[in-house]
Amino acid sequence: MKNHYLDQRIRLKKGNLSETEQKIAHYFVHSDEMISRKTLEELANEIEVSQSSIYQFVKKIGYNGFQDFKIDIARNSNYQPAFQNLNINTGADDITPEDTSIDIAKKVVQSNIYSLSNATHFLTEELLDRVLTIIYSAKTLHFFGLGGSSIVAFDSFHKFIRTKYRCNYIFDYHMQLSFVTKLTSEDCVFIFSHSGQTKESVNLARQIKKTSAKIIVLTGNSGSELVTLANQAIIVLTEETLFRTESLASRISYLTVMDILYTNVMHHNYDQNIESIKKIRDNISTTKTNPYNFTP
Repeated sequence: MKNHYLDQRIRLKKGNLSETEQKIAHYFVHSDEMISRKTLEELANEIEVSQSSIYQFVKKIGYNGFQDFKIDIARNSNYQPAFQNLNINTGADDITPEDTSIDIAKKVVQSNIYSLSNATHFLTEELLDRVLTIIYSAKTLHFFGLGGSSIVAFDSFHKFIRTKYRCNYIFDYHMQLSFVTKLTSEDCVFIFSHSGQTKESVNLARQIKKTSAKIIVLTGNSGSELVTLANQAIIVLTEETLFRTESLASRISYLTVMDILYTNVMHHNYDQNIESIKKIRDNISTTKTNPYNFTP
């Protein structure tokens, strides 16, 4: 039986685990509630690793020590992911060749619901407030991503341009590098990279770090250098399926996190943002023809 609570805790560090730590992680994820009643020595013997390896592992996934780990696991022994009752299978066999088109449609929708419910599990009020504080203190927001992440960056730009902030989106990597040399303390840069290991994204963050601009990272890899370079980082957890890689499955989760930030921002400076939306709508309305406004 899968320990969903530990699975989510461990996946936050999945990109930064040694071979021994992966062995411990696999045991923990597939353990039952009895794990909270076992001693450090018992676990070490069962997993066939040293006691110090287990102690360092629980520290790595966010606990103060082994006792703190046991208390938390016992407290969350009945945890189940949201929408667990939907019987959503998120593995490679979630859709079969025998499924009809409408079966596949329903499973895709359920899978997206499952992804959303788990992606925001570690999105706390404290983290949101820290990210929003950075946004509120900025004058210009920049949205950068490469490959699939560039789609999320562009969608975010499309949302936030409705706010009172000046917004910027640059697709080309070399242009991004050129532009960041002009950043100041009034700039806030969003970098999207699900792997957190894209060489270009990491290098971009390094160059931004040389300026006084603030960096907000959205990634699926909490152990990446990208996270260490960020002022704040939001970790988005997802699972991949046979035909939807993890980066594709995660896209809806990233868009939703940005929706959450956007809605908070819109209500923070309500009057100014409403005025901004009105001006945009007025301008866009000039592109629409009135079929009843005939000229003789």
